[in-house]
Amino acid sequence: MTEANGTRLTFTELERRIQELPEGPVSALNTPRWIFVLNTVGLLSAVIAMVPMLLIKIFEPAMWMVHMARWGVWIAWIVLLPSIVRGVWLILRSFLRWKAEMVEQLDHDFTQFNTLQEWLSRIPTPFVVEHLRFAQVGQARLAAKLSFLAGSLDKLGVLPVLVAMTIQINAIKDINKVPSWQILLAMFLLLAYSAALMGSLMRIRLHLYEVVLSDSLQARNDA
Repeated sequence: MTEANGTRLTFTELERRIQELPEGPVSALNTPRWIFVLNTVGLLSAVIAMVPMLLIKIFEPAMWMVHMARWGVWIAWIVLLPSIVRGVWLILRSFLRWKAEMVEQLDHDFTQFNTLQEWLSRIPTPFVVEHLRFAQVGQARLAAKLSFLAGSLDKLGVLPVLVAMTIQINAIKDINKVPSWQILLAMFLLLAYSAALMGSLMRIRLHLYEVVLSDSLQARNDA
């Protein structure tokens, strides 16, 4: 923790101040927490549904395996449906209002960004430099971990999930006809996508910290 003139600089404090900023006129684009919870449940259900599909290949098939696989797939689709519908609605909304909303949001963000910079201007420069360097190192380490775990899967968007769900739909029709390698591929895609998704969210936040801190240093250099 760093204190200067009664002002404290930590990443916790920086995040708290960012969270306190008003979201702006395009806050409808932010993902609600209930959507995030449903997406998490959907991904877990999809992964769980793959387990009995593998067990059938190894052990003697049983009806509970079939029911578990089918219920897992249906639950995944049901809980992911609100997110899919919302995504389509946001795309259509963005096509119709993207220019006006972008300008409004930029004006709002500019004002709030200056408010954040005003607070950071009271922090001694060495402490800002230390936190900026740590945020940059954190981004590099996270990128290396994501490359090891999921490669460039995050660049494919939701395509891995769609491929995995397609395999699952084919599997529930007749589990014995789906090759084991397809089931393993579907499990890998779902797990890797989950890791890539969480990693991307973390990278976006770290990048925000870097932008805020680096802009604060740039303003001091320009002064």
